[in-house]
Amino acid sequence: MKKLILIITLGALNAFAIDCLRSTFDIFTKEYPAAASNEFTTAIYKNFFVDSIYLNYADASHSTEFDNNKYYYTGTHIDSARTYTKKHGSDEWEIKVLTPEELTLQAYGVKTTVTQEGDFKKVRQEGKGNPPVIEYLIYETKDSVYYTVSYLYESGNIDSYEHRVYIRNDTLHTTEDGTGSYIVRDSTNESKCYEYNNYAKNEIHTTYEYEMRGDTLTATEKILGGYRNTLTIFFVPVEKYSSAIISGKRHPKMNPIKSKDFDLLGRPAKNKHIAIFKH
Repeated sequence: MKKLILIITLGALNAFAIDCLRSTFDIFTKEYPAAASNEFTTAIYKNFFVDSIYLNYADASHSTEFDNNKYYYTGTHIDSARTYTKKHGSDEWEIKVLTPEELTLQAYGVKTTVTQEGDFKKVRQEGKGNPPVIEYLIYETKDSVYYTVSYLYESGNIDSYEHRVYIRNDTLHTTEDGTGSYIVRDSTNESKCYEYNNYAKNEIHTTYEYEMRGDTLTATEKILGGYRNTLTIFFVPVEKYSSAIISGKRHPKMNPIKSKDFDLLGRPAKNKHIAIFKH
């Protein structure tokens, strides 16, 4: 039931510089459910929403090489999504179409309830898997987040993990059960920053970089150690879709390599937004 949750609360954006620390805090470090949504992805923030995400695995230990997804909208309503998955050693793409209903946790038999306990928000997810229940207890301020995630198994066992994320002295700190890392800006580029593990302070673990390309914001996370991969999220203004109805035509038998969404090598075509959607 583990999934990628994007909590999109971007800082102020402009064409010249994007605060890498603030954007990384808002986009990549808060992996817990949104308060009022059963969707995997919180799609809209102010005048931006997630158009697509693109994930390329560089580590051969993964069974997949690419795991991509593209959303289709009418106005600001998601009509559907197309997922593209390519396995290691294969030239074939597996293509699936997801309806708006399939883009929610409820489609997988997961019931989400949200309650407030003092200053803490409690999110409880109940499903048919094992563990059948996952609970999040979350406390959040402008510059910090504290949360615990507890896995309640059918046997009665409970595994709990504590997470802290906070900005202090121009550094973004993250800890999980005592194991931590810190993120600092590039000294010459405010839109790029580097993550170091606390136990290996001279070795860059991950880079984060942000760029405005026309009216599109790109956010890229590149993991250099461990399970190497590159994740790029594309955000576009709501106005880009709200002025016209976007086609919801579905082509489940389409070859993505020959699609206008891809170049001849199967990579995202120039100015196209291709994405991952993880369950």
